[in-house]
Amino acid sequence: MDIYSLAITHIHTRPQPVRMSSWAEDCYYSNQIVLPRLSSGLLGSVTITVGVVLILGITLI
Repeated sequence: MDIYSLAITHIHTRPQPVRMSSWAEDCYYSNQIVLPRLSSGLLGSVTITVGVVLILGITLI
């Protein structure tokens, strides 16, 4: 192996990842997680559906 090939294999062209502390990493990932919010209309529909399924399940058993 010649000196040029050896030098080229050790040149890093990619940027190195930024090192974070564990606290900074926790803050970063907790800000990325967003839970979907249920609107009142959707919540009402889900509640009614669960109620109907429970009532039908109880009466058919």
